Amino acid sequence: MKKVILVAFVLVAFISISQAQVSVGINFQTSDTFITVGSDPDNEFFGEARLGIGHDIGLELMGGYNFVRKSEVNAYVGAGLGLLGDHHHKHHDDHNDIYVAIPVGVLITPFNTKNLGFLIEAAPVIANHNDTYLRGGIGVKYTFR
Repeated sequence: MKKVILVAFVLVAFISISQAQVSVGINFQTSDTFITVGSDPDNEFFGEARLGIGHDIGLELMGGYNFVRKSEVNAYVGAGLGLLGDHHHKHHDDHNDIYVAIPVGVLITPFNTKNLGFLIEAAPVIANHNDTYLRGGIGVKYTFR
């Protein structure tokens, strides 16, 4: 856990120095908790890497498309590929190696600075061994501008 915290601080420091439009956040999903790092979520197309830290360490790469882009709300759909650490809430002993997720969500940025946002997301997850389920969750995202 100390290594994850150290990596997070180093990443935040690097992002601050580079002055890039990069987002970081945390998503509390029904299947796992994810620390996220991605491109600017206000772009039409954006990407995100998600590090699963809830049960086992896992990685999910997601590309998204904002089909609604307003000043305070973005609605998106995406496609994600997950590696390791996928946990279906009914099968705690079943650890899948690869899975596909199709996240659909809304990012709300209610403050004037538009750096801090709150999201709600649902995603059907298709894993190996015919293990398909729907995960949902909420999160917080901060964009360095």
